[in-house]
Amino acid sequence: MAVNVLRVVVRGEFADLTSDQREALLAEAEEHDIFRSAFTTDGTFTYDRRLVAFNLRYEIRLDVDRPLPQAGLSFPESQETQAVAVAMEHALTDLSGWGLSHKRLRASAADMSEMWRA
Repeated sequence: MAVNVLRVVVRGEFADLTSDQREALLAEAEEHDIFRSAFTTDGTFTYDRRLVAFNLRYEIRLDVDRPLPQAGLSFPESQETQAVAVAMEHALTDLSGWGLSHKRLRASAADMSEMWRA
């Protein structure tokens, strides 16, 4: 089984934080510093004390021989597109689970296996 490893960064902005949410995020800000972040299957949540923007870093592994199911598309999606879709789903689930409102979510992916082949 051939596997491609993709690193996906989901970026967004906090929206409508309550004072309790701000207080809780600020109390944990050091643990979520960008210099402590890593690409993991569960995702790493990073932000700074300004509480404006955040990012989530995911490592997505895709089986080269078994692409994800297509949502009614007549052409195969690229591995990057599939990884972004998976990471966005994770991000939405994580943010919802944490009770955090957000805006301007966007994502980008890098195929690490391509880098290893170079």
